Amino acid sequence: MPLLDSAGRQIPKLKKLLQKEFLILFGFLFLLLFVWGGIELRELFIVDRAQQFDEWMLLSFRDADNLQYLFGPHWVDEAVRDITALGGPAVLTFMIAIVTIYLLLRKKYKSALLVVVVTIGGLLISLLLKDIFLRERPDIVPALMVETSPSFPSGHSMLSAVVYLTLGSLLSRIETNPRIRVYIISIAILTAIMIGLTRIMLGVHFPTDVLVGWIVGFFWATLCWFFMMVLQEQKVVEKGPELQE
Repeated sequence: MPLLDSAGRQIPKLKKLLQKEFLILFGFLFLLLFVWGGIELRELFIVDRAQQFDEWMLLSFRDADNLQYLFGPHWVDEAVRDITALGGPAVLTFMIAIVTIYLLLRKKYKSALLVVVVTIGGLLISLLLKDIFLRERPDIVPALMVETSPSFPSGHSMLSAVVYLTLGSLLSRIETNPRIRVYIISIAILTAIMIGLTRIMLGVHFPTDVLVGWIVGFFWATLCWFFMMVLQEQKVVEKGPELQE
């Protein structure tokens, strides 16, 4: 039958796509976990316990005797600031610029454009959500750095998820070992998570700001990532170079 024949021709293409990019499923797994977390977060808002959750998280990272300091040794404060800087505009812009120039030098023009579009798209979504909700910064604990933009969602959390997962997916495209591919994406996800946690530790974001930032960031990055895979299979966007054995 024509319908069955057509479906039969599409199955090998789909199988090839999934085999070549197993990490797509890995990314969607994390997406589902974060969406589930968002649903649970919504339940917190409904029963009016979100504020208690925010307060508990913010206070748990501080010295009970002096809220001006983080819990733990003195070097923790500096380490937290160093990690949070990885999600700052300067570092993310620098990294995207390096990757974009590299892709241009490799004559991967459409891939370079896609990286820029994904990043700018994530930034615009973050700014739009901030302007819509206009949530004030937390005052439960003293902030350990100055921030003036609206609190919801966390821009650092969202953009670090977008940028690091995008760069991780690009790097995984030139790696042939499946275990190393999983390692690369895992490090990208872990980096975004650590950056988000530092925003809470510094007292500049509510935990709910960070959770939503993660959800939106991972969703946007995974959606664009899957879209890029489809375009590459259709040869609209150049495929990543494969490592030589």
